[in-house]
Amino acid sequence: MSERDPVHPWTGELSSADLERLGAEPLRRSDPVAIGPYRVLARLGSGGMGRLYLGREAGVEGEAAAPYGAGALVAVKVIRPEHAEDPRFRRRFEREVEVVRRVHGKYTAGLVASGFDEEERLWMTTAYVPGPSLDDTVRRFGPFPAPVVWRLAGEIGEALATLAAAGIVHRDLKPSNVLLGADGARVIDFGVAHTTDASVLTMTGQHVGTPAFMSPEQADGREAGTASDVFSLGSVLAHAATGRTPFGEGSTADVIHRVVYSPPSADVLAKVTESDPALAELIGRCLDKSAEDRPSPQEVVDTARQHAPAQEWPASLAELIGARSTWSGLAAAVSPMDQLTILRRGAPVRTLRPAPPKSRRGLVLAVAGAVAAVAIGVVAFVVPGMGSSDDGKKNVASTATKSAHHPQASKSSAAKHSPKPSSKPSPSATSAPANPPGGGGGDGGDGGDGNGGGGGGNGGGGGGGGSEENQPPPNQQQPTKNTTTPAPPKQTQSPPKTPAPKPWKSCRYYSGTALTMQGSNGAPVRQVQCILDARGYDIGPHGIDGQFGPDTKAAVVRFQKRHHLNPDGKVGEDTWPALRA
Repeated sequence: MSERDPVHPWTGELSSADLERLGAEPLRRSDPVAIGPYRVLARLGSGGMGRLYLGREAGVEGEAAAPYGAGALVAVKVIRPEHAEDPRFRRRFEREVEVVRRVHGKYTAGLVASGFDEEERLWMTTAYVPGPSLDDTVRRFGPFPAPVVWRLAGEIGEALATLAAAGIVHRDLKPSNVLLGADGARVIDFGVAHTTDASVLTMTGQHVGTPAFMSPEQADGREAGTASDVFSLGSVLAHAATGRTPFGEGSTADVIHRVVYSPPSADVLAKVTESDPALAELIGRCLDKSAEDRPSPQEVVDTARQHAPAQEWPASLAELIGARSTWSGLAAAVSPMDQLTILRRGAPVRTLRPAPPKSRRGLVLAVAGAVAAVAIGVVAFVVPGMGSSDDGKKNVASTATKSAHHPQASKSSAAKHSPKPSSKPSPSATSAPANPPGGGGGDGGDGGDGNGGGGGGNGGGGGGGGSEENQPPPNQQQPTKNTTTPAPPKQTQSPPKTPAPKPWKSCRYYSGTALTMQGSNGAPVRQVQCILDARGYDIGPHGIDGQFGPDTKAAVVRFQKRHHLNPDGKVGEDTWPALRA
């Protein structure tokens, strides 16, 4: 195993040999350590819309090393900040994500999750395909024989048919966006990135896609549909069969001009004809300038099946794929301090609330106890959003701790240093306010400031530990007691307290609003479970597992009833905003 990078404590689990075997590169100090619920392990590449990382789900690591295989790895694409910061871009991105999420083709790398995290990173995750790209394979091993190209035609054609059925146009089909796995070719990077590309780049007059593999209508700035992807497929197949592109190389302007106005290279088609005339004919039909005269993706699939496509990859390629598919490693053992870093970036942190005091003396002791608890918490745990305190704050915490555990010692100390009696009350002896804020955990009722639950503050009911389920609904009238409160003595003015962040705000599995119900799984379900759990609802013994079962549905129904929503157990456009509020 390689030496661990202190900036990325879990990257030490991948050695240089591991990185080479997985087709990845080492991280740099500027790279993130975690994205959403994923640990970032290495770089996979970058493009016009963002950077691609190799990662795995959190939860594998612990104080002891844990084994995992290539099947546990994911590819995480992070959209460039200049696009992610645009709210309009994010809305379009979320809409496209919901479309792409429904794509489950055999020859596509489906979307696993997406989100917008606390670092304002917009990301999406697909399954890691343990195999090289078509582009890398041709550069390493040279062009493919005709039977293998027929196989590519059938599998990529089927992927395009799947995308077309979902209303998706790839717009950037090229050899580097075709991965070769043990079970066939996989088309990647479709839908989301390039549909959003169109919205961003159209305003600047830039072209979307890679010039050598564009269709004429795409290169000319006209509307591109599924037929445009078929044209790109023709160029990809020509490249796989010859190692050359049918419209040559050169400047972007020259290549685009040839794509729009010139026929494909006669030399390239002649070379394909030498290998298989029928394959050359199919490629020529795909490269027709008229979109209407090109075959449909399904026609490409049917034609390929008639020409005995190869059942196996060439030996050198199969060996490379096998090495990646059978890779396994050990999750780095994470120290307690590194685990705090993981928690700080991931799961929500709850804060305990003190029970409501029953008397004035009890109230003072409760406040002192709360301060002591905070002091102990600072020593034992780094609370998200708070750095290490300065010396002055440490002294205050230490004093508060002593006062809480030794009230008599505190009293004698105060008497020893107190000035002579005066008719005016001393500022240091002022009493606690009648309604001190409670702990920061839990919900305290929607519409509150998050301070309720423990001390009769703004958020809701009395004790009970801060669980939203154990508190009355937000609009329920609270019983009051008619008590006479003496006028408080004069107090020194203190700066206003910042409301504690609501713990469910740190749930970052999913940012969309897709209908999520029993039978659903994945990131949307984890987001629902994380929020419900942070609000104090019982989500069952399995916890945040990404499976929407009866326990999750029951928790959703209880939440909906409490917030006066339709208690159908489904999380849709009404329940999502209420959960996140």
